[in-house]
This record gives sequence, structure tokens and C-alpha cells, in this order.
Amino acid sequence: MKKTRVKLNSEGLFAMLVPMLEDNLDVLIPVSGNSMYPLWKHNRDSVVVTSCNPYALKKGDIPLYRRASGQVVMHRIIRVNQDGYDMCGDIETQIEYNLPKDNIIAVVKCFTRKGQDYSCTHFGYKMYSFLWIRLRPLRRFFLKGYREWMKRMPAE
Repeated sequence: MKKTRVKLNSEGLFAMLVPMLEDNLDVLIPVSGNSMYPLWKHNRDSVVVTSCNPYALKKGDIPLYRRASGQVVMHRIIRVNQDGYDMCGDIETQIEYNLPKDNIIAVVKCFTRKGQDYSCTHFGYKMYSFLWIRLRPLRRFFLKGYREWMKRMPAE
């Protein structure tokens, strides 16, 4: 039996995701893209998103949200404002300012990284999140050093 493969764009994902979240289901989503690297890697890791109150998120949370362009994205909240959130991917240096709170679809509850499961309440993850937000101005230099170090590591 031949299987048919379906590729979803942001609109297709959104259309399928919202009814599941409204039914209070947690939804497993494979990581697509590298904007949250080094935490998550494209096609290696996955996240579980859950419904949330878009007005109750806090610094460090990683919501799934819809940009004005319609693109569905997951980035970390680095600042909470009265009307919105300032967002930034872990490998990004540019901040997405004042994302409207109504654009939030869900929030990451837990994730699988390199085959290991982590809760977003895990102490190690919370420390990573805290430090990564604080180090944001230095990320460019840190990531450059990390890439150089990885190039010198012997292949497995």
C-alpha cells in the first residue's frame, strides 16, 4: 500500500492545531527550523504544546504564535510588555518587539532533545532559559566560538 505524504504549511498546521487545543489536547510537533538552536535542532527534536492563557505568559516561556504575515513560529519571550511580548529565537540576535498577546496559539509544555524528554519546569532547563536570556547581547560571540569549537571536534 502506497502512503501519501502531506506537507503542511503554517495555515494548514494552524487549521489542524486549534481544534485539538480547544479540546484540551496536548499536541506533539516536530521542530522545523533552527531559530531555537542550540536548544532544539531541526528534524531531530520535538515539542509538546498545550493551550494557555495568552495574557498570563512570562519571561522565558516559549509560545507558539502567529505573526502578522501568517507564519506560525516558536520563540522565547524575553520581555513582557503591557500589550504584548518581545520575542527572540535562541540563535537569533534580532528581537521581535511587542507581539500582540492575541497572536499566541499555545505554549511549549515539554520537549524531546536528543531523545531525552524534558519538562519546561525542569531545573536545568529553567537555568538554561535564565542564562540564555541574560546572555542575549553576547550570543553572537558565544555562538561564533561554539561553531569554531564544533568544527575542531573529531567526527563520530
